[in-house]
Amino acid sequence: MNTDKFKDFVRVVENRITSNSAYANRCMNNLRPSLVWTGRLIDSSVSLPCDVLPKGCYGAAVEAVSLVSFGLIRPAILSLRSYYELSLQYLYYRDHPIEWRSVSEFRQQPILPSVAKRYLRDNFPKFESRFKALLKVKSRTNDDCYQVLSGIAHATAINSISTATQPADLVESKEVVAQTVDIFRDVGEHTSDIYIAGFEGNWISLPEEIKTDLRMRFGSRTPRDELEF
Repeated sequence: MNTDKFKDFVRVVENRITSNSAYANRCMNNLRPSLVWTGRLIDSSVSLPCDVLPKGCYGAAVEAVSLVSFGLIRPAILSLRSYYELSLQYLYYRDHPIEWRSVSEFRQQPILPSVAKRYLRDNFPKFESRFKALLKVKSRTNDDCYQVLSGIAHATAINSISTATQPADLVESKEVVAQTVDIFRDVGEHTSDIYIAGFEGNWISLPEEIKTDLRMRFGSRTPRDELEF
């Protein structure tokens, strides 16, 4: 593959970036509920051994949105999957410094999201009931976004298999780029709901953006009562 092929790739990206950026911004907005938590965790995890995880979450979000603006959708979803996995890992490893040490020293593989969810269900009494209540008022398409992310990552979702023969072929059409908006909404809301379900503070201490979102989702009902804060 010669230099001209890569220059063609750059030209295609440059020609699409203006229209793609509009979708990238929508993706970022859809991820915002989760990013509100990520920002809070970056501030509160300074003294924790696993403080790199919330920072990595934010970096993965920046990476995912940037790749959408380039039209590189499969890599964007891989970054989004990293965002989700790192978010769940943090909720586990903040309470397991010994296990985190093993991970950071490459003696143990990081946990999968299912392990973190089981830990939250087993050790946070209100987690299960809150998450079920949040599912009933979800605005996202899928109950569990991880199945979609994994399907794309492992190419078991047939439409996600790359058939590119040249670098420029990696830049997806406007129609494909538009489809990412809903995936980012799934991840943003799903991850935020996990944080809400396991939150041990009171209603007043929830981030204002989260409370506003919950009021919209619960409508005439009071989210503070429905979620038992």
